Amino acid sequence: MKKLLTVLVALLVVVSMFAAEKPFTLGPNVTYTGTVNFSLVVTKDGVDIDGSLTNVTASLAFGPKSDTQAGATFSITYVPFGGVNLTLKSITFSTPYFGAFYSTDKQFVSDYFTGLVYNSDGTTSWADAMADFKDSLKLTLPAVPGLEVYYLDKVNEGAATWFSDMVLVKYPVAGFTIVGGTYNTGNTTTHEFGAEVKGALDFGIFKPNLTVFGGMVDGGEGMVTAYDVILSGSLSPVTGLTLAPTFKFAENLDKLDYRSTKIANGKYISLGVTYTTTFAPVTLTAKVTPKVDFASATPTTTLPLNELSAKIALSPVTFYVKTTNTNLLTNNPFTLYAKASYEDAMLSAAVDASWADMTQLATYTYIHGAVTIKATPELTLYSDVHKIIASTNDFGYNVRAEYAITPNVKLTGFYGTLTTDPDTGAYVINEDPTWNVKLTYTASF
Repeated sequence: MKKLLTVLVALLVVVSMFAAEKPFTLGPNVTYTGTVNFSLVVTKDGVDIDGSLTNVTASLAFGPKSDTQAGATFSITYVPFGGVNLTLKSITFSTPYFGAFYSTDKQFVSDYFTGLVYNSDGTTSWADAMADFKDSLKLTLPAVPGLEVYYLDKVNEGAATWFSDMVLVKYPVAGFTIVGGTYNTGNTTTHEFGAEVKGALDFGIFKPNLTVFGGMVDGGEGMVTAYDVILSGSLSPVTGLTLAPTFKFAENLDKLDYRSTKIANGKYISLGVTYTTTFAPVTLTAKVTPKVDFASATPTTTLPLNELSAKIALSPVTFYVKTTNTNLLTNNPFTLYAKASYEDAMLSAAVDASWADMTQLATYTYIHGAVTIKATPELTLYSDVHKIIASTNDFGYNVRAEYAITPNVKLTGFYGTLTTDPDTGAYVINEDPTWNVKLTYTASF
């Protein structure tokens, strides 16, 4: 329904212009941010030169002469020798009667409706299913504080014979946030709907978070009920002891088309128990999470040992050792992780290793060593070695140097077989050593 959204936005802009005594005028206030990069890289294959303008966003504020206010944001892309392109990202406008935010992309509202992928490094990205949607509109009404109405436009209308997009309503009530709405699923005529209630309860010393979701979804052979109830929190009855109980009861969440990766089925009760105490210079930590899973007809009980560790801090030296077990109630091996490190103003060094079974110390998962030397305020030297269990290429190394010519200009060098995957950050051991010398310039504005 792209045409409907375009007409709606145009209508709201016109209304906002004539809702006040005097129409607004464009002002000169433009702000922008971004990063410019230049690099010259020398490798065995020759010389590469690259320049880029990245992460550029700009906002254009309109100078209103009335109660009507408007603004826009856009991105700038620069193609060497190809010119500069401006791309609209959003339009914001408001009147005494309503406010609106139009985006050329999606807007996140709820993990049950507008799905995100939650990555292990803390970053997020849109779930693949959300590729069905593009433009979006958010409306607010000053007469109803807190009320937000979202309209997400579907790129391909599919087989729907009527409304094929997504409409969500968000509203706070007594410390809880309610999100409800409906949408068309995939390339079908089916419409699903649901509502989420999220907030915190206050039981004095225990203040758990509560999430309740319920909706009707396509079960493949008709509509079925999808629901999710999560009650979780933490409390510390005594110093050093933390209890974190969780109750979850959920079904058919996998049938939600546009859910986030953190939304999953499950029926269980768990209790995280963590105890930490320090007898300087030693810190001891123990954590277990007993869990009763009743998703099946026969409930199962597990008792993971999440951590049993000791840290000895004898500055500038630190020792750390940790063991874990997936389930203490069955015959599972205890893992082992150990690390020793040294750090002062000029030198830092560390060696760490991991074992899948602490009784098999000769069979390690990896051993890693790292050294950093601050030779001068401008010059820093680095080195890494990494050894894993593998049939080939089981040992990697590198030496690196970085010289700060100015705060914005750096000269770096690299030699070795040990590199990192640019996407995952995992270590990669190459068969042959590689080298490069790089001159980089970076500036933010």
